[in-house]
Amino acid sequence: MKTTTLQVVQHLSPGGIERLVLNLVRFADPNNQVYVVALEGEQKQAIKQWPELAPFQGQLYFLNKPAGRDLKTIFKLRRLIQTLQANIIHSHHLGPLLYSRIACLGINNIAHIQTEHDSWHLDDPKQQLLTRGLLTGSNIKLVADAPRIADQLKAKGIHADQTIINGIDTHHFSPGKIHTARQQLKLPSNGPIIGCAGRLVHEKGIDTLLEALAKMPECYQLAIAGQGSKQAELQKLAQRLGLAGRVHWLGYCGNMLNFYHAIDVLCMPSRQEGLPLALLEAQACGKTVVATHVGGIPDLICPQSGQLIPPEQPTLLAQALLDKLSQAHHYCQQTVEYIRKTADVRIMAASYESLAKQ
Repeated sequence: MKTTTLQVVQHLSPGGIERLVLNLVRFADPNNQVYVVALEGEQKQAIKQWPELAPFQGQLYFLNKPAGRDLKTIFKLRRLIQTLQANIIHSHHLGPLLYSRIACLGINNIAHIQTEHDSWHLDDPKQQLLTRGLLTGSNIKLVADAPRIADQLKAKGIHADQTIINGIDTHHFSPGKIHTARQQLKLPSNGPIIGCAGRLVHEKGIDTLLEALAKMPECYQLAIAGQGSKQAELQKLAQRLGLAGRVHWLGYCGNMLNFYHAIDVLCMPSRQEGLPLALLEAQACGKTVVATHVGGIPDLICPQSGQLIPPEQPTLLAQALLDKLSQAHHYCQQTVEYIRKTADVRIMAASYESLAKQ
């Protein structure tokens, strides 16, 4: 049976959830038509900010929601559901869940999947209460994207119907030549480089990583792929710590495969996290990961090569990085095989499609 699915997200800017949603479009069954609906923003600006969207522009819709809650956006979404004759709604996080549930009221024969990518927003009693209410009903199924996320939801009295691990294209993300990648990214050809990928925001803990780097010998450098509201603040911190010449701010990186090939170790110093795709992508490229013990990271860090530490501990982080950098190359193949077996995008897409038909 042919289906039409709307993937509903808050916005379409480079990020883990948004890249995951694009993968669900890329690897959809040929019998299934998949569209992406962003509550915020407009298409031209989104593609300019994130050129990877361009090949999918015929499947993208932007509702240009203003700040705050907006009744018109609900009606726009409802009209879109009816125009495209969608029979599956797949929402990601609380805002899209809220707008999707209201927009679907009174529409028959429509299934709803909600994926929770983290649980820390549910620490807010109002958000927890709202989420509980929105998840009631026979036509909605809740998915957690990692076992630990499912456990955290359960601890808050919210039970996931299924756990579906985030997936990446392990045919694309695979080991490559470090020197070629460094040349293309204009990174130093010699010496160890720590990589960090993600939005430059408080939750990602990049300030902790900078403090850790300051405790390491000067031969160690850091390459950061990402943009965000804290960039200027983080760059000032790097200068105060005497790291200006050791930190390479790459900004938006259109070729993340090159980035992973160029680094020796990936560091994820997050304070809060779900199950980040960078964790999976880097390991599929054979890179060892040093990360904080938060969110879904412990579920998908390679047990042979990875190392977990508490957040906001720069001294421990520095020591863990030094330890792993001294032996990272020994674990390349084990790390690659681990991700291929546990987190391939084809498995993820098939699991969602199977769930939608239940």
